[in-house]
Amino acid sequence: MVTMKDVAARAGVAPTTVSRVLNQPDAVAEPTRSRVRAAIDELHYVPNRLGQGLLRRRTMMLALVVNDITNPFAIQQVRGVTAAAREEGFTVVFAHSDRNPDQELRELRALIERRVDGIILAPVRSTPDAVDFVQATRTPIVVLDYRMSHNDVDTVRCDTGSAASELTRSLIELGHQRITMLSGPQDVVTASDRAEGYNAEMARAGLPPHVLWGKYEVGSGDAMATAVLSGPERPTALLTAGNYIALGAARAARRVGLRIPEDVSIVTFDSAQDDSGVEPFFTGAVQPIARMAETATRLLFDRVLYGYDGPARDRVFEVQFTHHLSAGAAPGHD
Repeated sequence: MVTMKDVAARAGVAPTTVSRVLNQPDAVAEPTRSRVRAAIDELHYVPNRLGQGLLRRRTMMLALVVNDITNPFAIQQVRGVTAAAREEGFTVVFAHSDRNPDQELRELRALIERRVDGIILAPVRSTPDAVDFVQATRTPIVVLDYRMSHNDVDTVRCDTGSAASELTRSLIELGHQRITMLSGPQDVVTASDRAEGYNAEMARAGLPPHVLWGKYEVGSGDAMATAVLSGPERPTALLTAGNYIALGAARAARRVGLRIPEDVSIVTFDSAQDDSGVEPFFTGAVQPIARMAETATRLLFDRVLYGYDGPARDRVFEVQFTHHLSAGAAPGHD
């Protein structure tokens, strides 16, 4: 097996120079860097990252635990974490909890057994159990996309309650008075926060709220929308708590013979316009999830690499509102 000494001999430099080229390239003059990199390529040298990590008492691995790998939202999380990890020379391993709290704990245990240096968790719920478990092992952790009121833990999220209020207000301004909220599970903080924002805005307008609780799944969105759109007092607008619920709602609307947005408007969170094949695309609130994931990773590196041991930090990003053709004026409203 080719070693660092072999590379140094080929390039005519000391082994420490090879190490600097690999780990601190800016500290080495360009002619020397080029010579060392040429030697690396000629000898097909692969650095022993495991050995380097053991010397530093690190595995040079981070873990990202997502709750639904099939959702495009998770792909953006993967991209953001991977981009930030590469900057520090870390590898990212992934785990999928499948929205199951028990599976989430099993995945976390397995990752800690493999001595990952830190964990970014997009949790199933905002209950404290998973974070408590990780922190009890002294493994650094950052929570992505949730506020965690019961844990002293770094979090990166959006204020989606306020965003739900703004989406509701936009529908009211379009003349809608019968607006139904199709939300996720009631015990999931993103679902409850978004329902609270909707309820508050409906109350301000003097309109009766109507919230249905389901799952962040296409089938659940379909079932909830079918139930409310089939009655005589059907809503003229739907606010859905997630992109998959919106996809199901759109499918149900078309099946019962309603046009979007002429008969029913649909607005949502995290529009799936790039992935859904739905026309028209959804008006909605889009979280900058890749940037959020990068930020979460850097907060984790503060603890893993740079010795930060202070109080928990809460980074709140603004959502971006996108306007497409899924929302229009209420029937009969100018």
